[in-house]
Amino acid sequence: MKATNTNSSFSYLIIGSGRVARHLGYYFHLLNQHFETWDRSQDPHALARKVAKSSHVLLAISDSALLGFYRQHLAGHDKVFVHFSGAHHFEDMIAAHPLMTFGPELYDLSFYQKIHFTITGARSLQEAIPVFTNPFSVLPPEAKARYHAYCVLGGNFVTLLVNKMLQGFSEMNIPAEAAHLYIEKILANTFQNPTQALTGPLVRKDAETVHANLQALSQDLYLPVYEAFLKTHWPDYPQK
Repeated sequence: MKATNTNSSFSYLIIGSGRVARHLGYYFHLLNQHFETWDRSQDPHALARKVAKSSHVLLAISDSALLGFYRQHLAGHDKVFVHFSGAHHFEDMIAAHPLMTFGPELYDLSFYQKIHFTITGARSLQEAIPVFTNPFSVLPPEAKARYHAYCVLGGNFVTLLVNKMLQGFSEMNIPAEAAHLYIEKILANTFQNPTQALTGPLVRKDAETVHANLQALSQDLYLPVYEAFLKTHWPDYPQK
């Protein structure tokens, strides 16, 4: 199903060619919202023409390139400039960070519309991207680095941990489907009751099992990861 309530008084330019840019473009497409794109593979002179025609310029480029690109190409233009960094805030730009992971597969409209945005430099998501009706929260600039650190802990690091488990299971001929149900239920339990969802030897204070785990990982690069969680959750673990 496609939305038909497009506001034609706004014109959008998406700058970038990565996954965020691709997903943004597809979201606009599903909303029947006209937009233009520009990336470094295109004629540099076309950038100025497209910026001039746009009311909103969306910078879906890497965090490290944002400020330099803005200063070189966009500063001084009377436009709404939006970037999507979760960690950084820049004067004269609105930050609209989508709390979502963007893989190679595109999503459907109902999914895109559920994505939560965190906004810095504006009072609402609609100030940044009027065509979006997504839920949003407003963050002060000084909270962004901590917010993004939580995103990395809960998102990126979880991905690394699950991937590590899947690699280990594969070496033992344990199918990924077996882990799928396990991880799926862990996440469901965590959201249902985050303070009571944790299970396993750290909760039981099972020192013998923890010691065996540490021994099994003694030559593994993930040993310090296990030790870091142990220190966090069971700081008085009786070392052998």
